[in-house]
Amino acid sequence: MLEAKVVEIGPEAISKNDPLMILFDETASVQLRRVSVVQHFINSDIKKRDIKSLKNIQIDDQVYEIKHIGELVQSNMEMIGHATLFFAPVPENPQHSGIYLEPYELPNISVGSVIKYY
Repeated sequence: MLEAKVVEIGPEAISKNDPLMILFDETASVQLRRVSVVQHFINSDIKKRDIKSLKNIQIDDQVYEIKHIGELVQSNMEMIGHATLFFAPVPENPQHSGIYLEPYELPNISVGSVIKYY
């Protein structure tokens, strides 16, 4: 299991009108931090984890089932801790850096929230 702690939430990161959340690690630029949730991986070397094998993402107490993982998620997570979480159905042409989740509702998230990938 991969586990990350939310260390920063940009002022434009969460919008109830857009069912998505952009994740980066602490290497994100100031511009990216404005629209992102910054995560710090706690317990694991992400390079040793096969992201494509994940089944769920848990944000605090809310569990989401993974419906699709884009082809760039593995390399983006390894290099810059990046993925975009979509709380929406998988479209005909899904985003290459996206992880599509169900249920289709944004979680309540705050600095200190824990994200578990399993």
